[in-house]
Amino acid sequence: MAETLTHPLPDDADTDLKAAWEAMSADIGGVLESLEELSDYLERVVHSVRRHVSGCDEVGITVLSADRPHTAAYSTVQTLEIDAVQYALDEGPCLDAARKREEQGVGDLCHDDGRWPAFAQAVREDGMRSLYAVPLVSGDKCVGALNLYGWERNAFDNFEASLVRVAAGRCADAVLAVTQYDGMRRLAGQLEQAMASRAAIEQAKGVIMALRGVGEHDAFEILRKTSQDRNVKVRLLAEQVVKGVVHGSDGLRPQD
Repeated sequence: MAETLTHPLPDDADTDLKAAWEAMSADIGGVLESLEELSDYLERVVHSVRRHVSGCDEVGITVLSADRPHTAAYSTVQTLEIDAVQYALDEGPCLDAARKREEQGVGDLCHDDGRWPAFAQAVREDGMRSLYAVPLVSGDKCVGALNLYGWERNAFDNFEASLVRVAAGRCADAVLAVTQYDGMRRLAGQLEQAMASRAAIEQAKGVIMALRGVGEHDAFEILRKTSQDRNVKVRLLAEQVVKGVVHGSDGLRPQD
């Protein structure tokens, strides 16, 4: 089951925006053949959006199955924790974006505007200030939301929203393309299994951070680049790192 993912930028996009999209396309373009490939694809989207969208510090993807939210991909554990707060309280920007099919944003969680009072109170102590969520819409279907987080106040005041909308459209296309036969219920099960396997990736990032003295995002880039160089899935490489098959930092290097 092959599906080409295409979502063009506006015709009047400027040179810088086109360059950013070309870089992102190299990360998230291509063809998905099966549901099993979707989790890895969404992981690529998350980290690509973080790299190429100005003002964005963390990213997550929420997918709805029978109106139940699941985090399908995330950039760091803190992103996952913020998503979990929204799900537990049943309020927040990612849920409103998905359910209302409208973009949601907040410039400073320290100044609650009344939309998500319990959520704002619960997460403001974490230091996250800005949030921006875009619904994952393809055709007449909405399958979730692409969620951007910023440490700075008003982080998304001057960013290129069209770039995020294109990425969100591609995510939506991908989810629908590989679930049209298997259905969203099977997708929910797949995502839960994928999230369970993330434990090895988080452990491997910790090993690399200790060995190389780098931060969490750089540790993931080292893991991702090495998996590409060795043609090994990130999760399998992570298991090898944790088990000590890959010793020290030899061969674990950041993206050129």
